[in-house]
Amino acid sequence: MSTTIITVERSRLIEDGYSQLGSLSLSALKGTVRVKFINQQGLDEAGIDQDGVFKEFLELTLKRVFDPDLNLFKSTSDKLLYPSSTSTIHDDHLDLFKFVGRMLAKAVYEGICVDVQLAPVLLAAVLGKQLHPFDELATLDPVLYKNLTFLKHYSDSDDVADLELTFCAQEEFLGRITTVELISGGRDIKVDNEN
Repeated sequence: MSTTIITVERSRLIEDGYSQLGSLSLSALKGTVRVKFINQQGLDEAGIDQDGVFKEFLELTLKRVFDPDLNLFKSTSDKLLYPSSTSTIHDDHLDLFKFVGRMLAKAVYEGICVDVQLAPVLLAAVLGKQLHPFDELATLDPVLYKNLTFLKHYSDSDDVADLELTFCAQEEFLGRITTVELISGGRDIKVDNEN
């Protein structure tokens, strides 16, 4: 097996890890990865990597990428993680997700336990399982699920127009709420039993 040595500044865990490991071949990733940390003064940190330094790098990197403030992942009320719709603020967000997947795979391959709880819908998607998006919504957004379930079971004898809905939805992106039309002119079209 090959050995890959990477140099990582602690203040640039994701950037340095991504640039040095993101394009590594799968066979090289299965090999030994040694990490040399650079401290805040730009000096090599003392330490011999007998997988301990790599494990520390992996744990710190995963902790950082799953931090909701980075906007790659969001957390449910049960602290389950799933990709954030705001991840697009990173030009390379899809490559970052691939990097995260590779780091999780390396952790599994090496038998390193990481404290990450992924939402079942994300695990199902990764494993190629059949998804039932409406049912999965209950774990991601319980309030939206409850409201949509109410609409789904709204009695046929009731007039849905009483709810004063239009064909638009509110969307939150980085703390800013915008109204999105679901159909052209949807803001002005009332939902009724016919449509």
